[in-house]
Amino acid sequence: MMNESKLGMFWKESSGNTKSTNNLAIRAIETVIGRYQTADPFLISQKLNVEIDWVNFGVHPLGETTYFKKQPIVLLNKRILYSPQRFFTMSHELGHVIMHEGFGGYQTGRLSYGVLERQANEFASGLIGMLYVEEHGTKPDTYGELVHEYGSPVDELD
Repeated sequence: MMNESKLGMFWKESSGNTKSTNNLAIRAIETVIGRYQTADPFLISQKLNVEIDWVNFGVHPLGETTYFKKQPIVLLNKRILYSPQRFFTMSHELGHVIMHEGFGGYQTGRLSYGVLERQANEFASGLIGMLYVEEHGTKPDTYGELVHEYGSPVDELD
């Protein structure tokens, strides 16, 4: 069995997921945190010059990434502006910006919509786990602590 990074082990412990985290997500998180010295998705986005706009989407989506003149713009639903869910959703969209640069829509084939969304969720889960450590000085005891602080991939979905 391959040696897993500390981030990969942390993600499995804190999320309760026994599947291995996507190596692309782990490498992306390690690189971003190493470069910007934070796991806060809003600070990282600011340092990457990613524009964030709060829009009235209605119930869904919670977030969306679009591009204008090859520059990413993250659109976040105003419904989550004051909700912990904003952290997970921003982390998810940031995962798309970092790992899926240039994909401007749903893809078919090997890099299908499902794969890209799963990778972005893995990136977000790992990043908010590291944000918890950054803000609290320790890892969370349960996945529920992460959800309470930062939202989740299934929070607020009908």
